[in-house]
Amino acid sequence: MMLNIRDSLRFKLIIGFFTIAVPLVALLLYNNHYASNTIREQVADSNKNSMILYSHQIEAALNKETNFLYNIAVEDPNIAALSQLLDDPDEYFLAKARILNTLTRYHRFDNSVDLQFIYSVQKQDLFYTPIRTSSYDELLSIQTTIEQLVKQVKPDSSYFGEWKAIEYSRHKYALIRLVDTGDDFYLGAFVKLENLMIPLDMIHLEAGFAGFVNKRGEMVTNTSAIGTQRLDTALASESNQVYQMVRKDDRKYIVVMDQIQGTDVILSAFIPESQMLKNQFHFRRGIIIISIVALIILVIYLVYLNETILKPMNDLVRGMRRIKHGDWTTRLHSSKAKEFTIINETFNSMASQIHELKISVYEEQIKAHKAELKHLQLQINPHFLLNSINIVYNLAEIKNYSVIQLMCMNLVKYFRFTTKTNQIAVTIAEEMEHMESYIKIQQLRFPERVSYEIHIAEGANQAAIPPLLIQPFIENAIKHGFDFMDYPFHIDIRISLLGENQLEIVISDNGNGFPREVLQHLESGSYLENQNGEHLGITNVQYRLKHIFGQMTRLEFDNMPDSGARVRIVIPFRTVEQFSSY
Repeated sequence: MMLNIRDSLRFKLIIGFFTIAVPLVALLLYNNHYASNTIREQVADSNKNSMILYSHQIEAALNKETNFLYNIAVEDPNIAALSQLLDDPDEYFLAKARILNTLTRYHRFDNSVDLQFIYSVQKQDLFYTPIRTSSYDELLSIQTTIEQLVKQVKPDSSYFGEWKAIEYSRHKYALIRLVDTGDDFYLGAFVKLENLMIPLDMIHLEAGFAGFVNKRGEMVTNTSAIGTQRLDTALASESNQVYQMVRKDDRKYIVVMDQIQGTDVILSAFIPESQMLKNQFHFRRGIIIISIVALIILVIYLVYLNETILKPMNDLVRGMRRIKHGDWTTRLHSSKAKEFTIINETFNSMASQIHELKISVYEEQIKAHKAELKHLQLQINPHFLLNSINIVYNLAEIKNYSVIQLMCMNLVKYFRFTTKTNQIAVTIAEEMEHMESYIKIQQLRFPERVSYEIHIAEGANQAAIPPLLIQPFIENAIKHGFDFMDYPFHIDIRISLLGENQLEIVISDNGNGFPREVLQHLESGSYLENQNGEHLGITNVQYRLKHIFGQMTRLEFDNMPDSGARVRIVIPFRTVEQFSSY
């Protein structure tokens, strides 16, 4: 029976090894991952607080500017007078100058916004405070952007409700807020987002950067920093997750964000993960090295365990299986472990002793078989002698001396041959010569009442069989089948080859055949149990065939279709030399 691999010691030890090793390595890796996440969360939380603080400062500055615009729109008499001076150009110009002076004085010491402006819807007149720019092209871009916006804006536009980001130049954005005075005039403020950027040294971003993100998650400042990636702006208002990860080329960034109230932009900070975890580098490397070393040690231990226990155990099991299947030459090699060395030496000694004992028992069995075969063969001679003397006695009763002389000569010839051929096997030709002598004796006893015919196929003459194998069946045929019929009693012997490995011998007659009860006993083999000597010849043949050929022979009894008995013997084809081992 094959051993299920799941029941083997090797499988159980390997499973036990991985049961211990995998959780241990996983725990170390998880500890490393947990420590990294903890540092990320702490750094992100710290920067999140800084972002909230600065965003509140921006909100305060923008709210202050919004309140100022509302106060000017309501309280400044020059704003109210503008709608009444539309038809007087000189007074209208003086009123604009007074308003611009008021705006300029208010922001003389406050640079939270870049410019303020006033727009007349009726006259489509835009005038504004001085614009602080570094180039004339930028000045034109700001002026054009504001003009286009105020000309297109509607009274219900969101620009009147919050500060809105607008692109005034390529990849440059600003916040704009409008206030409706109610007399077809708009007050407004303009502030560049780049002027609201947090100085990096103030929030300790080191190699990181800060920027503004619109509500779609797109960068509106430092637009090339993360390419076309979009951030998850929902995290700007969620407290359960303070950061998100983004990758640019081969660098990872921790991103924290905070929504600036009253605007449509989000303040964000990008902290490089490598800079954040630089103090943890040695710790992480130590954890990884410990994990790798632990894994290597466990693998080496598994290999050592396999060499010292599992492999010798497997060799022992394999050797026992070979012994079980009859391979007695199997021997085990010495092991590195002292215990298995003793076990292997004991196994080899036991296998050698059992092998030698098995050979001795086998040789004794062969000797016993040879002795029994010789005994069985010697039983034929006295049995035939008794029958022959009985025939001579019957001839003497009828005083047929000439026949007695011929019969005695055949008997002398027959017994001289049997005493000369005391061997285990004879050829078919030699056996048939015996049979002819015997049948001629019967023909002398019953003149013209017995006939015979022998057919030997080509190549069958050299086949060898145990001596006196056929004679008991011919003797029984004459004894039980011959009943002084109206026609001669005929015996037919046919010997042929079945292929190259089998010899078939068929003995038939035209007598009375086997009685039904006798045929049943013969077919069942029950004559082997008959010890009264009545069927000694058949029993002898059955025993001899069994001892010599084992299961490779067949002995069959039946009756001919018309009349007469038939005996069929099938044995392996052997020569006399091949019988030398018996």
